[in-house]
Amino acid sequence: MNVVFLGPTLPQDVARGLCDAVFLPPARRGDVLAAIERYRPATIALIDGYFEQVPAVWHKELLFALAEGIRVAGAASMGALRAAELRSFGMIGVGRVFEAYATGRFAPFPEPFMADDEVAVAHGPAELGYPATEALVDIRASLAAAVEAGVLDLEAALAVAAVAKGLFYKERSWASVLAIATDAGIEVAALAAWLPAGRVAQKRLDAEALLCRLAADALPLIPPAFRFERTLLWEEALGPVGDPP
Repeated sequence: MNVVFLGPTLPQDVARGLCDAVFLPPARRGDVLAAIERYRPATIALIDGYFEQVPAVWHKELLFALAEGIRVAGAASMGALRAAELRSFGMIGVGRVFEAYATGRFAPFPEPFMADDEVAVAHGPAELGYPATEALVDIRASLAAAVEAGVLDLEAALAVAAVAKGLFYKERSWASVLAIATDAGIEVAALAAWLPAGRVAQKRLDAEALLCRLAADALPLIPPAFRFERTLLWEEALGPVGDPP
């Protein structure tokens, strides 16, 4: 039995075609614990997670899963961020977004890659397919591809990325980015024409890569090299933490 926490990054009908698993909504604090209790999974794959309105998935509960001998992997969004933070404890990271968080760089952009808002999106309800804003990391991946394709030069790509970074994550869309860039005198006409066929959904690609590895049983089981401490805060967390997923 495998459990996957998934939301706006990848449609569930696509995900179900890639691997056999129990698919749960984006994880919030306590959901990993609830999934362990209910499903006793061999693997937990974290892709999407809630934040801001509710407490985000807790590092401690992921460490608990590892200490229990459960494979824990992450990619694409909240999963990539947590995998980079917990890689030294045995959490497995998959994909370009994870690698960027782990190394602190997303080429060809020179600034450090570390902010949570690189993967953050504002999205609607699951019933409507999680309609979402554009993730900054997807904008970066598209700009990098545009440079490689000769659509943009690097200077222009860096300028457009700076525009996107300056927007609040709930307001990020290609339409907004291109409009602000145009007003700033950045030449983006060629980019706008290229985007419909050329844009890169990096988070989705990474999520698909993780699910394909899960389906192929190609994720290693890393024995925990740490002692799990049952702190007072942890014992308190074992009480009610919300409705089970």
